[in-house]
Amino acid sequence: MNQVQNAKGFTLIELLVAVAISSIALLLVTQVFISTNKMNTIQENVASVQQDIRAAMDIMSTDIMMAGLDPSGSAADAGFVNDGTDDDDTDSNSISLKYDHDGDGVSEVDRCYYYDIANQRLMVRNGGGSQPLTTDDTISSVNFSYTLADGSIDATPDVNGNLADIRLITVQICGKITGTYAADHPNTYCFSRTIKPRNL
Repeated sequence: MNQVQNAKGFTLIELLVAVAISSIALLLVTQVFISTNKMNTIQENVASVQQDIRAAMDIMSTDIMMAGLDPSGSAADAGFVNDGTDDDDTDSNSISLKYDHDGDGVSEVDRCYYYDIANQRLMVRNGGGSQPLTTDDTISSVNFSYTLADGSIDATPDVNGNLADIRLITVQICGKITGTYAADHPNTYCFSRTIKPRNL
């Protein structure tokens, strides 16, 4: 019987230990990748929510600043209005306004911003039809409060007959991420802005 002298190679135990160590290292690298990917996705979603809120706030601010514009002095309905329904009035969950943009004595801009609770969307009604101001359901709440000429705050100036006395509007829009990882990151982001209508 001949014995092999100076046999070189790995034993089965050495191979199993090497595979085990490699598997643990691969598992750790995979976990780091998954965690990093999750954080990146959450940050992208948060940035998207914040961008949606800021864009909606900018669009609304422009219209609110123009409320009551009446260069000819003959557009009697220019200003904040109450059209009789909850989505078309000026209260804590909606704001309805009109202004004469071209100076012809007719308020051709007739807009209402309101929060659609069922679909979790900020909506804008421009004349007769409504459409979402944001494309997804990231907006979780919208609130309007009104400072009157005497400095008091009124949440329902339409009901209280104070539409003509509105001098400042504070708009608060809140949102949160939806979709992937929403359950892991339930934070709500709120932005608030106080707007002075230039024409009232």
